[in-house]
Amino acid sequence: MDATTPADLKARFPGFAAVADAMVQAALDEAALQVGADWASEADVRLGRLLLAAHILTLDGQGSGAEAATAAAGGFRRMRSGALELERPDTAEAAPGALDSTGYGRRFLELMRRNVPAVTVV
Repeated sequence: MDATTPADLKARFPGFAAVADAMVQAALDEAALQVGADWASEADVRLGRLLLAAHILTLDGQGSGAEAATAAAGGFRRMRSGALELERPDTAEAAPGALDSTGYGRRFLELMRRNVPAVTVV
């Protein structure tokens, strides 16, 4: 199976270059639990793990992107202390942590739909 490394993730998504390798590896390990041999395209397994790991890291407030900064600030785009003013981003109504709450997660969802067959319960 694919042995995706922190260097692979950082090469694909440079916004995570400053994140510790141990933290990136933990996200890759978590992603590997959900992206595996049951995917229809083995070529998509690597990209799926990278995207899901980047999504996880972003939710953890890691990386240099705006989404990571928002996650690190508790989901707020703007905060003010005097006369308290909080503002959430003007993004889709995604639940915190949901795959559609980050760009990486949205791309992962598209890839997952292509690789994991829908299940019908009768």
